[in-house]
Amino acid sequence: MHGLGPGTIVGDRYTVQRRLSRSRDRARWTAHDTTLERDVNLTVFPSDHPNADAAMDAARRAAGVEDSRLVRVLDVGVQDEFAWIVEESLPGARSVASLLAQGGLPAEEVRRVTGEAATGLETGRSRGLHHQRLTPHEVMRASDGTVKVSGLAIAAALDGVDEVDPVEASRADAVALVALAYAALTSRWPVDTPVEGLEAAPHLANGVPAPSEIAAGVPGDLDAICRLTLNEGAGPLDPGDLAAQIAPWSREQVNPEAIAEQTAELPAQTAPVPSTAAPAAAAAAGRAGSAPAQPAPATSQPRMAPAPAQGGPPADPAAGASPTAAETVQATTTTAAKAPKVAKVGSFARAAADRAAHATGMHGADDTETISLPEVFQTAEEPEEPPLPLLHTGSEPPSGNQTRIVVTILVGFLVVVLLLGYCGVSSIGSGSSLPLGGSAPLHTSSATTPPATSPSSAPPTSSAPTSSAPIAVVGASGFDPEGDQSEKDSSASRVLDGDPSTVWQSEGYNSPSFGGLKKGVGVILDLGSPRTVHSARLTLGNGPTDVTVYAAPSRSLDGVSTIGEVQGASGSATVTAPTDLPPSRYVIVWFTLIPQDGGRYRASLADIKLS
Repeated sequence: MHGLGPGTIVGDRYTVQRRLSRSRDRARWTAHDTTLERDVNLTVFPSDHPNADAAMDAARRAAGVEDSRLVRVLDVGVQDEFAWIVEESLPGARSVASLLAQGGLPAEEVRRVTGEAATGLETGRSRGLHHQRLTPHEVMRASDGTVKVSGLAIAAALDGVDEVDPVEASRADAVALVALAYAALTSRWPVDTPVEGLEAAPHLANGVPAPSEIAAGVPGDLDAICRLTLNEGAGPLDPGDLAAQIAPWSREQVNPEAIAEQTAELPAQTAPVPSTAAPAAAAAAGRAGSAPAQPAPATSQPRMAPAPAQGGPPADPAAGASPTAAETVQATTTTAAKAPKVAKVGSFARAAADRAAHATGMHGADDTETISLPEVFQTAEEPEEPPLPLLHTGSEPPSGNQTRIVVTILVGFLVVVLLLGYCGVSSIGSGSSLPLGGSAPLHTSSATTPPATSPSSAPPTSSAPTSSAPIAVVGASGFDPEGDQSEKDSSASRVLDGDPSTVWQSEGYNSPSFGGLKKGVGVILDLGSPRTVHSARLTLGNGPTDVTVYAAPSRSLDGVSTIGEVQGASGSATVTAPTDLPPSRYVIVWFTLIPQDGGRYRASLADIKLS
């Protein structure tokens, strides 16, 4: 925009310093607030922009949302031909897009960044604000690990996004967050709308590959959420739903260097890869866009991506594209060691290189170093001590101590056998079963008739019922449809940890029936896809509780089917569903009468198991 540059004073207060980015109708600058003597960021656009008023209104509303995960809006204004929005400065912060220029992030850091961003957007959603323009450029990570989201509602308003249904906007933000996680795991952007500085994910017949097909060490829950959301139209419905599904996450930044130091101490389990891995990996990376890779099996302890090399971000975001696999695979033999080392490797190329290296290691014997048999089968200079001192291996006769020990063992064994044989013979004719026999008891001609009520003589009436398979739950959150839509969401995941000492509790109310404010509250469970629930076992708190368990097609009480209900219950309670219960994606634990706890009345749920 003409007339704006370093040294320009905006609003008689903000001195423009350095341009951060520019597009057709807006620009972002760093600036200095001469009134409060602090650094800020400026978003400047023409005052006659067709969406200027909407953007200014969105900025004012965003300024009223208080959440440490959202970039604060400090000021808005109009001066002559410019309109401007002032946001807090984040010294040393880098966008996720900039971080991905050095390769994928560690899996647990992806979980943390995504969870923090989702929690911030959920706060905005509770105030009626949605992002709708979220990409890895809008999610920042500060030098202390703090995650911040910029542009809440503002970017969409400036782009002229009309008022949309809140449910659709919430779902759009949830999908964008899942795409953010996908990109952070794979360094590939899975959505059709391109993002500057990120290569697009390959497209298959049924969508994009799962992250585990591109990168190693992807946790199973993140992999499933990405696949369901991006390819099957399922997954989280809003940012809070996603946060509940991927919780818990680390409060501190997951440091890849620390992970590398810890794993470096582990013993190696595989042999070095032959030097042919580099050309084979390059060929595999060249074919990666045309055929899907075989998915890597999920593990309970996912391996983290290697730490990125030290270095600053590229000057141009486009410079962050991943190099070819041939440039990044480091050779492991003397010949390949002469090749120059590189700073990073994209996760997609790395996965292809690993697979190609494995195949080459199996079949590339012609390129491996020849080792003679004497070098392999080397004998120790000192003979090893026999592992069992009682077994004699030398040529000299055994000692007297060894002979006495062996004789003692044999005599003891013989005595035990004789005693057992005597006991068995003496029990014949007594009507009891043999201690060592597997046959039925011997019956005698005794006239004594066993009692008719003997439980051992009664035939079994029925076999034990076969229990249904347990149903996995992908997420849990508080449920308050008649209130603020939130009911202690942060602790709802405790009902899934299998630990009865960790409890979800509702807010405190003035009476067992919620003070007349609402009919009930509860916890909603997300099964990931429609499932048929046969039973639910609840672990409730102390005190009489009325609770009903519903199967729900959506995150509401509309169209629910009753699985079962209990009244005046406490502790463990089980409800059994009718046989005609339809499959549903959600299960709602709905409390309608709650006990007293600490002067207030609260619903409590420690654990739930579905089958």
